[in-house]
Amino acid sequence: MRRKTNIPYWKLAYQRATESLSGKLATWFLLFVLSVGALAPILATGQPWFIAYKGEWWMPAFTSLWNAERSETVVDPETGVKETIQFDIQNWRELDAEFIWWAPVPWSPNQPDPYNRDFISPGAQQVGKLPDGRIVPLSGFHRHHLGTDQLGHDVLSRILNGASTSMQIGLISTLIAVVLGLFFGALSGYFGNNRLKLSRAAVWLGIPGLFTGYFWAFHVRGFVLTDALKEGFLSTTFQVIWSLILMFTVLGIFLFLGQWIGRKGWIKGSMAVPLDSLVQRFSEVFMSMPRLMIILTLAAVFREKSVAMVITIIGLTHWTSVSRFARAEMLKVRDLDYVIAARTLGFPWYRVFLKHALPGAMQPVLIETSFLVAGSILVESSLSFLGIGVPENIVSWGALLKTGRLQLDAWWLVVYPGLMIFFTLVSLNTLGEVLQKLGKRL
Repeated sequence: MRRKTNIPYWKLAYQRATESLSGKLATWFLLFVLSVGALAPILATGQPWFIAYKGEWWMPAFTSLWNAERSETVVDPETGVKETIQFDIQNWRELDAEFIWWAPVPWSPNQPDPYNRDFISPGAQQVGKLPDGRIVPLSGFHRHHLGTDQLGHDVLSRILNGASTSMQIGLISTLIAVVLGLFFGALSGYFGNNRLKLSRAAVWLGIPGLFTGYFWAFHVRGFVLTDALKEGFLSTTFQVIWSLILMFTVLGIFLFLGQWIGRKGWIKGSMAVPLDSLVQRFSEVFMSMPRLMIILTLAAVFREKSVAMVITIIGLTHWTSVSRFARAEMLKVRDLDYVIAARTLGFPWYRVFLKHALPGAMQPVLIETSFLVAGSILVESSLSFLGIGVPENIVSWGALLKTGRLQLDAWWLVVYPGLMIFFTLVSLNTLGEVLQKLGKRL
Protein backbone atom coordinates (compact mmCIF):
# COMPACT_ATOMS: atom_id res chain seq x y z
CA MET A 1 0.00 0.00 0.00
CA ARG A 2 1.37 3.41 -0.92
CA ARG A 3 2.38 5.79 1.81
CA LYS A 4 0.56 9.12 1.83
CA THR A 5 2.59 12.29 2.07
CA ASN A 6 1.83 15.98 1.91
CA ILE A 7 5.27 16.86 0.56
CA PRO A 8 5.24 17.79 -3.17
CA TYR A 9 6.74 15.11 -5.41
CA TRP A 10 9.43 17.41 -6.85
CA LYS A 11 10.58 18.44 -3.37
CA LEU A 12 10.62 14.84 -2.18
CA ALA A 13 12.60 13.87 -5.28
CA TYR A 14 15.18 16.61 -4.60
CA GLN A 15 15.54 15.50 -0.97
CA ARG A 16 16.00 11.91 -2.08
CA ALA A 17 18.51 12.88 -4.80
CA THR A 18 20.69 14.85 -2.37
CA GLU A 19 20.80 12.13 0.30
CA SER A 20 23.77 10.39 -1.32
CA LEU A 21 27.01 11.85 -2.64
CA SER A 22 26.38 10.53 -6.16
CA GLY A 23 22.90 12.06 -6.16
CA LYS A 24 24.25 15.42 -4.99
CA LEU A 25 26.97 15.46 -7.64
CA ALA A 26 24.50 14.46 -10.37
CA THR A 27 21.95 17.10 -9.34
CA TRP A 28 24.53 19.87 -9.01
CA PHE A 29 26.18 18.97 -12.31
CA LEU A 30 22.86 19.03 -14.17
CA LEU A 31 21.95 22.36 -12.61
CA PHE A 32 25.37 23.65 -13.66
CA VAL A 33 24.90 22.46 -17.25
CA LEU A 34 21.41 23.98 -17.45
CA SER A 35 22.66 27.28 -16.03
CA VAL A 36 25.63 27.38 -18.38
CA GLY A 37 23.43 26.53 -21.35
CA ALA A 38 20.98 29.31 -20.50
CA LEU A 39 23.70 31.92 -19.91
CA ALA A 40 26.18 30.76 -22.57
CA PRO A 41 25.51 33.69 -24.98
CA ILE A 42 26.67 36.03 -22.21
CA LEU A 43 29.33 33.88 -20.52
CA ALA A 44 31.17 32.95 -23.73
CA THR A 45 31.15 35.78 -26.26
CA GLY A 46 33.68 37.86 -28.10
CA GLN A 47 31.64 41.00 -27.44
CA PRO A 48 32.55 42.90 -24.25
CA TRP A 49 30.15 43.25 -21.36
CA PHE A 50 31.06 46.96 -21.02
CA ILE A 51 33.25 49.18 -23.16
CA ALA A 52 34.15 52.88 -23.14
CA TYR A 53 35.29 54.19 -26.52
CA LYS A 54 35.78 57.85 -27.46
CA GLY A 55 33.44 59.08 -24.78
CA GLU A 56 30.69 56.50 -25.46
CA TRP A 57 29.58 53.61 -23.19
CA TRP A 58 28.09 50.40 -24.59
CA MET A 59 27.13 46.91 -23.42
CA PRO A 60 27.49 44.89 -26.65
CA ALA A 61 27.14 41.41 -25.12
CA PHE A 62 23.74 42.27 -23.62
CA THR A 63 22.23 44.52 -26.29
CA SER A 64 23.13 42.04 -29.03
CA LEU A 65 20.78 39.49 -27.49
CA TRP A 66 17.79 41.32 -28.98
CA ASN A 67 19.51 43.48 -31.62
CA ALA A 68 22.52 41.67 -33.04
CA GLU A 69 23.02 44.12 -35.94
CA ARG A 70 22.99 47.25 -33.81
CA SER A 71 25.37 49.98 -34.95
CA GLU A 72 26.58 53.19 -33.32
CA THR A 73 28.34 56.23 -34.73
CA VAL A 74 31.08 57.92 -32.70
CA VAL A 75 32.95 61.13 -33.39
CA ASP A 76 36.61 61.51 -32.50
CA PRO A 77 36.70 64.60 -30.20
CA GLU A 78 40.17 65.58 -31.50
CA THR A 79 39.84 65.07 -35.26
CA GLY A 80 36.05 65.16 -35.71
CA VAL A 81 36.20 61.99 -37.82
CA LYS A 82 33.05 59.84 -37.66
CA GLU A 83 33.33 56.10 -37.16
CA THR A 84 30.54 53.52 -37.41
CA ILE A 85 30.66 50.55 -35.06
CA GLN A 86 28.45 47.56 -36.00
CA PHE A 87 28.31 45.22 -33.04
CA ASP A 88 28.05 41.85 -34.80
CA ILE A 89 31.05 42.31 -37.14
CA GLN A 90 33.28 44.62 -35.11
CA ASN A 91 36.65 43.24 -33.97
CA TRP A 92 36.57 44.66 -30.45
CA ARG A 93 40.16 43.63 -29.72
CA GLU A 94 41.48 46.07 -32.29
CA LEU A 95 39.69 49.07 -30.72
CA ASP A 96 41.84 51.39 -28.64
CA ALA A 97 39.22 51.54 -25.87
CA GLU A 98 39.57 53.58 -22.69
CA PHE A 99 37.96 50.77 -20.67
CA ILE A 100 36.80 47.30 -21.56
CA TRP A 101 35.29 44.49 -19.49
CA TRP A 102 35.29 41.11 -21.20
CA ALA A 103 33.06 38.10 -20.62
CA PRO A 104 34.54 35.19 -18.58
CA VAL A 105 35.28 33.43 -21.90
CA PRO A 106 36.14 36.27 -24.32
CA TRP A 107 35.48 34.32 -27.52
CA SER A 108 32.27 33.69 -29.46
CA PRO A 109 31.61 30.10 -30.60
CA ASN A 110 31.63 31.00 -34.31
CA GLN A 111 34.37 33.64 -34.08
CA PRO A 112 37.50 32.43 -35.91
CA ASP A 113 40.91 33.47 -34.65
CA PRO A 114 43.19 33.71 -37.72
CA TYR A 115 46.30 33.84 -35.52
CA ASN A 116 45.55 30.54 -33.76
CA ARG A 117 43.97 28.33 -36.38
CA ASP A 118 44.93 24.86 -37.65
CA PHE A 119 44.30 22.99 -34.38
CA ILE A 120 46.23 24.81 -31.66
CA SER A 121 46.41 22.65 -28.53
CA PRO A 122 45.65 24.04 -25.04
CA GLY A 123 49.32 24.05 -24.05
CA ALA A 124 50.79 25.37 -27.32
CA GLN A 125 52.01 28.91 -27.84
CA GLN A 126 49.17 31.27 -28.82
CA VAL A 127 49.50 34.80 -30.18
CA GLY A 128 47.22 37.79 -30.64
CA LYS A 129 47.20 41.24 -32.25
CA LEU A 130 47.20 44.42 -30.17
CA PRO A 131 45.37 47.61 -31.22
CA ASP A 132 48.72 49.10 -32.30
CA GLY A 133 49.31 46.17 -34.70
CA ARG A 134 51.90 44.24 -32.68
CA ILE A 135 51.69 40.42 -32.54
CA VAL A 136 52.33 39.26 -28.99
CA PRO A 137 51.74 36.05 -27.01
CA LEU A 138 48.22 35.83 -25.64
CA SER A 139 47.83 36.45 -21.92
CA GLY A 140 46.27 33.90 -19.58
CA PHE A 141 42.80 35.44 -19.73
CA HIS A 142 42.60 35.74 -23.53
CA ARG A 143 44.12 32.35 -24.28
CA HIS A 144 42.16 29.51 -25.81
CA HIS A 145 42.28 27.41 -22.66
CA LEU A 146 40.90 24.27 -24.34
CA GLY A 147 42.56 24.86 -27.71
CA THR A 148 41.12 25.68 -31.13
CA ASP A 149 39.88 23.84 -34.21
CA GLN A 150 40.94 24.16 -37.84
CA LEU A 151 39.44 27.65 -38.28
CA GLY A 152 40.57 28.95 -34.89
CA HIS A 153 37.26 28.60 -33.05
CA ASP A 154 37.62 28.54 -29.28
CA VAL A 155 36.77 25.04 -28.01
CA LEU A 156 35.76 26.20 -24.51
CA SER A 157 33.29 28.72 -25.94
CA ARG A 158 31.85 26.07 -28.27
CA ILE A 159 31.45 23.60 -25.41
CA LEU A 160 29.58 26.15 -23.27
CA ASN A 161 27.32 27.20 -26.14
CA GLY A 162 26.95 23.58 -27.20
CA ALA A 163 25.45 22.85 -23.79
CA SER A 164 22.55 25.13 -24.72
CA THR A 165 21.93 23.31 -28.01
CA SER A 166 22.32 19.81 -26.59
CA MET A 167 20.09 20.43 -23.57
CA GLN A 168 17.50 22.21 -25.72
CA ILE A 169 17.36 19.24 -28.07
CA GLY A 170 17.28 16.77 -25.17
CA LEU A 171 14.51 18.51 -23.24
CA ILE A 172 12.20 19.51 -26.12
CA SER A 173 12.50 16.19 -27.95
CA THR A 174 11.73 14.42 -24.68
CA LEU A 175 8.67 16.64 -24.26
CA ILE A 176 7.46 15.59 -27.72
CA ALA A 177 8.08 11.92 -26.91
CA VAL A 178 6.25 12.22 -23.58
CA VAL A 179 3.22 13.93 -25.15
CA LEU A 180 2.96 11.31 -27.91
CA GLY A 181 3.59 8.43 -25.51
CA LEU A 182 1.01 9.67 -23.02
CA PHE A 183 -1.54 10.27 -25.77
CA PHE A 184 -1.28 6.76 -27.24
CA GLY A 185 -0.40 4.78 -24.11
CA ALA A 186 -2.80 6.36 -21.63
CA LEU A 187 -5.77 6.28 -24.02
CA SER A 188 -5.14 2.66 -25.00
CA GLY A 189 -4.79 1.66 -21.35
CA TYR A 190 -7.89 3.57 -20.25
CA PHE A 191 -10.26 2.32 -22.96
CA GLY A 192 -8.74 -1.10 -23.58
CA ASN A 193 -10.42 -3.15 -26.29
CA ASN A 194 -14.04 -2.87 -25.20
CA ARG A 195 -14.63 0.47 -23.43
CA LEU A 196 -14.57 2.79 -26.44
CA LYS A 197 -17.87 2.33 -28.24
CA LEU A 198 -18.84 4.18 -31.38
CA SER A 199 -21.57 3.74 -33.92
CA ARG A 200 -20.74 1.51 -36.86
CA ALA A 201 -21.02 4.50 -39.17
CA ALA A 202 -18.54 6.48 -37.06
CA VAL A 203 -16.02 3.63 -37.21
CA TRP A 204 -16.35 3.24 -40.96
CA LEU A 205 -16.20 7.00 -41.58
CA GLY A 206 -13.37 7.49 -39.08
CA ILE A 207 -10.88 5.55 -41.24
CA PRO A 208 -11.21 7.78 -44.35
CA GLY A 209 -11.50 10.77 -41.99
CA LEU A 210 -8.08 10.02 -40.55
CA PHE A 211 -6.47 9.74 -43.98
CA THR A 212 -8.28 12.83 -45.24
CA GLY A 213 -7.17 14.84 -42.22
CA TYR A 214 -3.58 13.70 -42.72
CA PHE A 215 -3.75 14.61 -46.42
CA TRP A 216 -4.98 18.16 -45.79
CA ALA A 217 -2.84 18.76 -42.69
CA PHE A 218 0.54 17.49 -43.87
CA HIS A 219 0.49 16.75 -47.59
CA VAL A 220 -1.31 19.85 -48.84
CA ARG A 221 0.57 22.02 -46.31
CA GLY A 222 3.90 20.35 -47.07
CA PHE A 223 5.42 23.51 -48.57
CA VAL A 224 4.32 25.55 -45.53
CA LEU A 225 5.99 23.05 -43.18
CA THR A 226 9.17 23.06 -45.30
CA ASP A 227 9.39 26.86 -45.16
CA ALA A 228 8.76 26.75 -41.40
CA LEU A 229 11.71 24.38 -40.95
CA LYS A 230 13.97 26.93 -42.62
CA GLU A 231 12.68 29.80 -40.47
CA GLY A 232 13.36 28.21 -37.09
CA PHE A 233 12.06 26.07 -34.26
CA LEU A 234 9.22 28.34 -33.09
CA SER A 235 7.77 28.64 -36.58
CA THR A 236 8.07 24.88 -37.08
CA THR A 237 6.38 24.14 -33.77
CA PHE A 238 3.48 26.48 -34.56
CA GLN A 239 2.91 25.00 -38.02
CA VAL A 240 3.10 21.40 -36.77
CA ILE A 241 0.60 22.14 -33.98
CA TRP A 242 -1.69 23.84 -36.50
CA SER A 243 -1.45 20.80 -38.81
CA LEU A 244 -2.32 18.45 -35.93
CA ILE A 245 -5.31 20.62 -35.00
CA LEU A 246 -6.47 20.56 -38.63
CA MET A 247 -6.06 16.77 -38.87
CA PHE A 248 -8.01 16.05 -35.68
CA THR A 249 -10.67 18.59 -36.65
CA VAL A 250 -11.29 16.78 -39.94
CA LEU A 251 -11.32 13.45 -38.09
CA GLY A 252 -13.78 14.86 -35.54
CA ILE A 253 -16.11 16.03 -38.31
CA PHE A 254 -16.14 12.57 -39.88
CA LEU A 255 -16.79 10.93 -36.49
CA PHE A 256 -19.61 13.38 -35.74
CA LEU A 257 -21.24 12.64 -39.11
CA GLY A 258 -20.86 8.95 -38.41
CA GLN A 259 -22.49 9.26 -35.01
CA TRP A 260 -25.39 11.22 -36.58
CA ILE A 261 -25.85 8.77 -39.44
CA GLY A 262 -25.65 5.85 -37.05
CA ARG A 263 -28.84 6.86 -35.28
CA LYS A 264 -30.98 5.73 -38.19
CA GLY A 265 -31.34 3.04 -40.73
CA TRP A 266 -29.69 -0.32 -41.18
CA ILE A 267 -26.34 0.95 -39.88
CA LYS A 268 -27.86 1.82 -36.51
CA GLY A 269 -26.03 0.35 -33.52
CA SER A 270 -22.63 0.60 -31.83
CA MET A 271 -19.48 -1.48 -31.70
CA ALA A 272 -16.41 -1.61 -29.48
CA VAL A 273 -13.21 -0.21 -30.98
CA PRO A 274 -10.16 -2.36 -30.10
CA LEU A 275 -8.07 0.73 -29.39
CA ASP A 276 -5.57 -1.04 -27.15
CA SER A 277 -4.79 -3.73 -29.73
CA LEU A 278 -4.46 -1.16 -32.52
CA VAL A 279 -2.05 1.02 -30.53
CA GLN A 280 0.00 -1.93 -29.32
CA ARG A 281 0.34 -3.44 -32.80
CA PHE A 282 1.40 -0.04 -34.17
CA SER A 283 3.91 0.35 -31.34
CA GLU A 284 5.31 -3.13 -31.89
CA VAL A 285 5.74 -2.52 -35.61
CA PHE A 286 7.46 0.77 -34.85
CA MET A 287 9.82 -0.85 -32.31
CA SER A 288 10.63 -3.78 -34.61
CA MET A 289 12.08 -1.45 -37.24
CA PRO A 290 15.76 -0.49 -36.82
CA ARG A 291 15.82 2.94 -35.21
CA LEU A 292 18.79 4.08 -37.30
CA MET A 293 16.86 3.30 -40.49
CA ILE A 294 13.88 5.34 -39.24
CA ILE A 295 16.17 8.24 -38.33
CA LEU A 296 17.90 8.21 -41.73
CA THR A 297 14.52 8.05 -43.49
CA LEU A 298 13.14 11.00 -41.54
CA ALA A 299 16.35 12.96 -42.14
CA ALA A 300 15.91 12.41 -45.88
CA VAL A 301 12.25 13.51 -45.70
CA PHE A 302 13.11 16.77 -43.90
CA ARG A 303 15.88 17.57 -46.45
CA GLU A 304 17.00 20.77 -44.72
CA LYS A 305 19.19 20.30 -41.65
CA SER A 306 18.03 22.28 -38.62
CA VAL A 307 17.67 22.04 -34.86
CA ALA A 308 13.91 21.59 -35.33
CA MET A 309 14.57 18.62 -37.63
CA VAL A 310 16.78 16.91 -35.03
CA ILE A 311 14.26 17.57 -32.24
CA THR A 312 11.39 16.20 -34.33
CA ILE A 313 13.31 13.10 -35.39
CA ILE A 314 14.31 12.23 -31.82
CA GLY A 315 10.85 12.95 -30.46
CA LEU A 316 9.16 10.74 -33.09
CA THR A 317 11.50 7.81 -32.40
CA HIS A 318 11.44 7.80 -28.57
CA TRP A 319 7.74 7.78 -27.66
CA THR A 320 7.26 3.99 -27.49
CA SER A 321 8.89 3.54 -24.08
CA VAL A 322 6.67 6.26 -22.58
CA SER A 323 3.63 4.63 -24.19
CA ARG A 324 4.37 1.29 -22.52
CA PHE A 325 4.79 2.85 -19.07
CA ALA A 326 1.67 5.00 -19.42
CA ARG A 327 -0.44 2.05 -20.61
CA ALA A 328 0.74 -0.26 -17.82
CA GLU A 329 0.02 2.31 -15.12
CA MET A 330 -3.33 3.30 -16.63
CA LEU A 331 -4.49 -0.33 -16.59
CA LYS A 332 -4.16 -0.19 -12.79
CA VAL A 333 -5.46 3.33 -12.24
CA ARG A 334 -8.65 2.97 -14.31
CA ASP A 335 -10.09 0.41 -11.87
CA LEU A 336 -9.29 2.28 -8.65
CA ASP A 337 -12.20 3.36 -6.47
CA TYR A 338 -12.00 7.11 -7.12
CA VAL A 339 -11.98 6.61 -10.91
CA ILE A 340 -14.93 4.20 -10.73
CA ALA A 341 -16.78 6.69 -8.50
CA ALA A 342 -16.22 9.49 -11.01
CA ARG A 343 -17.65 7.35 -13.82
CA THR A 344 -20.60 6.31 -11.64
CA LEU A 345 -21.45 9.96 -10.99
CA GLY A 346 -21.90 10.41 -14.72
CA PHE A 347 -18.92 12.65 -15.45
CA PRO A 348 -17.90 12.83 -19.16
CA TRP A 349 -15.16 10.39 -20.11
CA TYR A 350 -12.69 13.16 -20.93
CA ARG A 351 -13.13 14.70 -17.47
CA VAL A 352 -12.62 11.34 -15.77
CA PHE A 353 -9.61 10.65 -17.96
CA LEU A 354 -7.87 14.03 -17.64
CA LYS A 355 -8.73 14.98 -14.05
CA HIS A 356 -8.80 11.65 -12.25
CA ALA A 357 -7.08 8.84 -14.17
CA LEU A 358 -4.21 10.57 -16.00
CA PRO A 359 -2.57 12.29 -12.95
CA GLY A 360 -2.33 8.91 -11.20
CA ALA A 361 -0.47 7.42 -14.16
CA MET A 362 2.12 10.18 -14.48
CA GLN A 363 4.72 9.02 -11.94
CA PRO A 364 6.43 6.26 -14.00
CA VAL A 365 6.42 8.60 -16.99
CA LEU A 366 8.27 11.26 -14.97
CA ILE A 367 10.83 8.65 -13.97
CA GLU A 368 11.35 7.63 -17.58
CA THR A 369 11.81 11.28 -18.60
CA SER A 370 15.35 11.54 -17.18
CA PHE A 371 16.45 8.46 -19.14
CA LEU A 372 14.83 9.87 -22.29
CA VAL A 373 16.72 13.16 -21.98
CA ALA A 374 19.98 11.22 -21.71
CA GLY A 375 19.10 9.10 -24.72
CA SER A 376 18.10 12.16 -26.76
CA ILE A 377 21.42 13.90 -26.09
CA LEU A 378 23.25 10.74 -27.13
CA VAL A 379 21.23 10.42 -30.33
CA GLU A 380 21.85 14.09 -31.19
CA SER A 381 25.57 13.56 -30.70
CA SER A 382 25.45 10.50 -32.97
CA LEU A 383 23.49 12.33 -35.68
CA SER A 384 25.83 15.32 -35.63
CA PHE A 385 28.86 13.01 -35.67
CA LEU A 386 27.46 11.30 -38.78
CA GLY A 387 26.86 14.68 -40.43
CA ILE A 388 23.03 14.57 -40.52
CA GLY A 389 22.41 16.50 -37.31
CA VAL A 390 22.42 20.22 -36.67
CA PRO A 391 23.60 22.69 -39.37
CA GLU A 392 27.22 23.74 -39.57
CA ASN A 393 26.58 27.15 -38.00
CA ILE A 394 24.96 25.60 -34.90
CA VAL A 395 27.28 24.43 -32.15
CA SER A 396 26.61 21.19 -30.27
CA TRP A 397 28.71 18.61 -28.47
CA GLY A 398 28.15 16.10 -31.26
CA ALA A 399 29.26 18.62 -33.87
CA LEU A 400 32.49 19.13 -31.90
CA LEU A 401 33.14 15.39 -31.97
CA LYS A 402 32.63 15.44 -35.72
CA THR A 403 35.28 18.18 -36.03
CA GLY A 404 37.73 15.90 -34.23
CA ARG A 405 37.62 13.49 -37.18
CA LEU A 406 39.42 16.04 -39.36
CA GLN A 407 42.56 15.80 -37.25
CA LEU A 408 43.11 12.69 -35.19
CA ASP A 409 46.00 14.36 -33.32
CA ALA A 410 43.63 17.07 -32.02
CA TRP A 411 42.70 15.07 -28.93
CA TRP A 412 41.12 18.09 -27.20
CA LEU A 413 38.31 18.17 -29.79
CA VAL A 414 37.27 14.68 -28.69
CA VAL A 415 38.17 14.51 -25.00
CA TYR A 416 36.48 17.66 -23.68
CA PRO A 417 33.09 17.39 -25.46
CA GLY A 418 33.19 13.64 -24.88
CA LEU A 419 33.62 14.20 -21.15
CA MET A 420 30.70 16.64 -21.11
CA ILE A 421 28.47 14.09 -22.85
CA PHE A 422 29.67 11.32 -20.53
CA PHE A 423 29.12 13.23 -17.28
CA THR A 424 25.73 14.54 -18.44
CA LEU A 425 24.50 11.05 -19.34
CA VAL A 426 25.80 9.58 -16.07
CA SER A 427 24.12 12.37 -14.09
CA LEU A 428 20.79 11.91 -15.86
CA ASN A 429 20.88 8.14 -15.40
CA THR A 430 21.77 8.57 -11.71
CA LEU A 431 18.86 10.95 -11.27
CA GLY A 432 16.57 8.49 -13.04
CA GLU A 433 17.61 5.68 -10.70
CA VAL A 434 16.93 7.93 -7.70
CA LEU A 435 13.42 8.71 -8.98
CA GLN A 436 12.87 5.04 -9.67
CA LYS A 437 13.72 4.08 -6.09
CA LEU A 438 11.56 6.95 -4.80
CA GLY A 439 8.60 5.68 -6.83
CA LYS A 440 8.87 2.28 -5.19
CA ARG A 441 8.83 3.82 -1.72
CA LEU A 442 5.73 5.96 -2.30
